[in-house]
Amino acid sequence: MRAGDSQDSKAFDSRLAVIDSHVHLDFDEFDAEREQLVARLRANGLKDAVIPGVSASQWPKLQVIAARHGFHYGLGVHPWYCTEDWQQDIENLSKLLEERGDDPKLVAIGECGLDALHKASWEAQLPCFEAQLQLAQQHELPVILHSVKAHNEVLALLKRYPLARGGVIHGFYGSMQLAQRYVDAGCYLGIGHLLLEEKAKKLQETLVKLPLEHLVIETDLALVYQLKKSQFADKTGGSGLILHLLIEKIANLQKKSNVLVSEQVFRNTLQLFDL
Repeated sequence: MRAGDSQDSKAFDSRLAVIDSHVHLDFDEFDAEREQLVARLRANGLKDAVIPGVSASQWPKLQVIAARHGFHYGLGVHPWYCTEDWQQDIENLSKLLEERGDDPKLVAIGECGLDALHKASWEAQLPCFEAQLQLAQQHELPVILHSVKAHNEVLALLKRYPLARGGVIHGFYGSMQLAQRYVDAGCYLGIGHLLLEEKAKKLQETLVKLPLEHLVIETDLALVYQLKKSQFADKTGGSGLILHLLIEKIANLQKKSNVLVSEQVFRNTLQLFDL
């Protein structure tokens, strides 16, 4: 610790190796500074990352960026991008999965799922998600799940289409009961910036009880940037890499060391995506 460093900076220990299980580095808002951003992330301990796919139009750019930086990626149709042309998107996804099947950097189907707040596309979301679960079964890949106000429907479809490799429920923010239902369905819980909110009492209570072997951590970096979380920037050297803050918070809740938490969630992410 250098003279003049604050006590808070001790928590941000870049010596702890981290993997970001969910980061949208391909989004357009990063175009102007992506190289510098990745350099800052790596300088702050990032060893690997998984970039989820959200739409067919974005898949080519995603693959280029993942290859350039040596990161892993998923391919999928996010519920916000489900349209009346979803069947064509699924056909294109199926072809791409066949073509890229031997790419070790392709590690998941998704981001896919259901979002009941997007009512206009709900009728397309259901069959589009179901088709992606079928592709995950066919290609033996885990899924990166998005679920908003639709947990019963998502869990029912996971039961209908059990996945050998399971998946992760991204941005989890729920009760211990809901967490257990996802764990029973073969999913890890993706814990992100919501845990750092003072009002996130329910999630904090869940993490007090939930065994570490069910957790992975994520920045969902595009969202963190959009929210302009100045407190995150202050504590992460401007990188937006909140993974160390999440590790510290989980460690405090479970009364464990930062090192133990970081090592377990690192292993969990390796196992989930077979990195």
